[in-house]
Amino acid sequence: MDTIRPRSAKTVRKLARQLSRRAALGLGVFAAIGLMCALLCAIGVYLLIFGEWAMSLGEMLLHLSITFFLGWSTFRIYTWLVIPAPRPEGVRLDRDKAPSLHMLVDNLARRMSAPMVDRIRITADMNAAVHQRPVKGLWGRMETTLVLGLPLVHSISPRQLTAILAHEMAHLVRQRHGSLAWDAHLRAWWHRVCERIASDGSASARLLTWLLTPWAEAGIMKALELNHLEEYEADRVASRVVTAKLLGDTLVEVAMKSEFIEGDYWEKVMAQAEHSPRPTIRPFRDMGMGVAAGFQALPQNGLLRSLISDESGGIMHPTLTDRLVALRVAPRVPIRKTKRSAASHYLRPALPGLSKRFDGMWWRATRPAWREYYKACQIGQDD
Repeated sequence: MDTIRPRSAKTVRKLARQLSRRAALGLGVFAAIGLMCALLCAIGVYLLIFGEWAMSLGEMLLHLSITFFLGWSTFRIYTWLVIPAPRPEGVRLDRDKAPSLHMLVDNLARRMSAPMVDRIRITADMNAAVHQRPVKGLWGRMETTLVLGLPLVHSISPRQLTAILAHEMAHLVRQRHGSLAWDAHLRAWWHRVCERIASDGSASARLLTWLLTPWAEAGIMKALELNHLEEYEADRVASRVVTAKLLGDTLVEVAMKSEFIEGDYWEKVMAQAEHSPRPTIRPFRDMGMGVAAGFQALPQNGLLRSLISDESGGIMHPTLTDRLVALRVAPRVPIRKTKRSAASHYLRPALPGLSKRFDGMWWRATRPAWREYYKACQIGQDD
């Protein structure tokens, strides 16, 4: 995929409106066809029950077949069309569990004139995102959820977390505010409908997939372009709040720590299965110390060079290099002014409970494979 360069806010809005109109058109066509099928089916049932003319057996069977087909089509379109927006994942972090984090988020939202965040959720991912969905799934008041990954918060400083949050608030204020939030909701809804149809194995779904493929593929490419442009725009807005230098350093830190956690850290955790039936390292409980100690032992300049030269991450989002170029920030290994992590600063009261919960979830998912590998290692040693 060719590199997508930043565009003006006007260009981003124009592309977003274009995709929203396409989504509204697709949803409207399906809804109209579904309503027409439902109405004709109802008329067919009415005529079967209350019709006063005589029909031959052949006419009766034909009438029943058409009515059944219309009813089946109505149901099929309903199952394709009525797909509520998924709820954001993660453990809910109430205000009394992390008051300073909630206060930071509220202050940033007010400072940037962004919609207020309704709740915060913590996940096991190395990621941060804002999710918006109507309270009823497809309609109702739009609610906003901030999702923060616990590994991410363990990996960055309090100032760097502010930069991450400013980026997420920028998405809200420039791309998800007021009617723009509903535009994004329509685009996501249409995407879910297309996915549902593509995964349906029925003959009608396969036919629709074949008919929609050229139109859908063009829409997907435009949606990917919009994703890139929105990331650039959010970076640009956030840099005015926290400075481009801090945001650029934060992007580099997150990329380097993500590479370390996904590779070295989890590799060391799983290596215990060779000699122990249960882990002695609790990955989420010990993540803070593990990241701080293990990352410092890495050749950080070499890791940074490999990330800067890597272009494989530019599908859903711009690459690290593209984002730094857009910010006009030179890549460098960030110099921390404090060794304290954002997790220990903002999540201290909630950390024990969160770590215990994620460790439990991880062990339940990992235990069968872990014990099987441990037994295989023991048999190999005996031989």
